[in-house]
Parts: sequence; structure tokens; C-alpha cells
Amino acid sequence: MTTSPESQKIYPEPRLAVFGGLAAFVWEMWQMPLYEMAGMSYLQMVAGCSIASVGDAGIMVFAYWATAKIVGDRYWLFDLTAKAAILYLVIGEAITIAVEHIALNVSFGWRYATAMPEIPLLGIGLSPFLMWLVVPIIALILARWGGKHG
Repeated sequence: MTTSPESQKIYPEPRLAVFGGLAAFVWEMWQMPLYEMAGMSYLQMVAGCSIASVGDAGIMVFAYWATAKIVGDRYWLFDLTAKAAILYLVIGEAITIAVEHIALNVSFGWRYATAMPEIPLLGIGLSPFLMWLVVPIIALILARWGGKHG
């Protein structure tokens, strides 16, 4: 007898937030050499990456909710289709591009180091763009696995 995630009260959003936040933190830490860090202590860098990871997790959950609304299924993660996965990635990527543009143009935002490859057509760095192709997929896989085996 197979039971649905809904009947087992397996909510995808908290799983996605936790796994996504942790995966994002690893990515954020590894990409730090691509950002200006002049005068930052190690503690400040970790704090900044922690805050960014919480934001990344929030984007993942928002993109998940938006996708759920479009496909009409809150539990789409457990019956994954190419359409849902692509929608999720496109929504998250669009938010990421917008956030990068804003953060690069405000005084309290961040700056790229000369080592950051940029995507001229989009006007953002390659690392944040790739982050939204790699980390959310990892988060979906882990959240899905956790839901199947949790």
C-alpha cells in the first residue's frame, strides 16, 4: 500500500528550506573569492554567507510555491515533472538576476572581484547564475529523498 506525501504530512517546504539553505551556504562560502572582501574578517564573511543562504532558501521556497500554484499541486516535488522543475528553476533564476542587479547597485550591496566571470547579456556574475542551476536541483533531490524516506 502506497501512501501519499500529503497523507503522511510530509511538507516539502521545510525540507526544501533546510536542505536548500545548507547547500547554498556551501556554495556561498566557496564563491567568496569571486567577491570583494577587502577588510572583512572571517566572522564577517561567515555571517554574510549565512544571511545570503537564508535568502537563497527563501527564494527556493518562494519558487516552489509559485511553481505549485502554476502546476496546481503543492506536492509536485514527489511527482516531479520536467515542466515543474523548469518552472522552478526559471522563477528562481529570474529572482536571482533581479537580486544581483539590485545588490550591485546599492551602497550596502556587494561587489564582484576581478576574478568573477560575468555574463554580459545578463549583467551579473557567472557564479550566482550557476548557483541557481546547481543548488536548487541538489535541494530538490535531497528534499524529495527526505520525503520518500522520512
